Amino acid sequence: MKIKEYFEKKYTLKYFEIKAMLIVTMLSTLFLIKIWPRFRNDALEFSWYWYVILITTVSLTWVIWRSRSSNN
Repeated sequence: MKIKEYFEKKYTLKYFEIKAMLIVTMLSTLFLIKIWPRFRNDALEFSWYWYVILITTVSLTWVIWRSRSSNN
């Protein structure tokens, strides 16, 4: 297999790979909040409910997009 063919093939993530990426992202964010005061101030600038609204909006958009793309 050539390098070009390797990078052009379709790759889908498995359930556990997605969960691992989410866990690593959350732990990295907590680590940065703990050690970097500027990041902490930026991350805690908004109230917690704005983050819930943002996460809900992004999640619903992703679910709708996924359901439409699987139907085609």
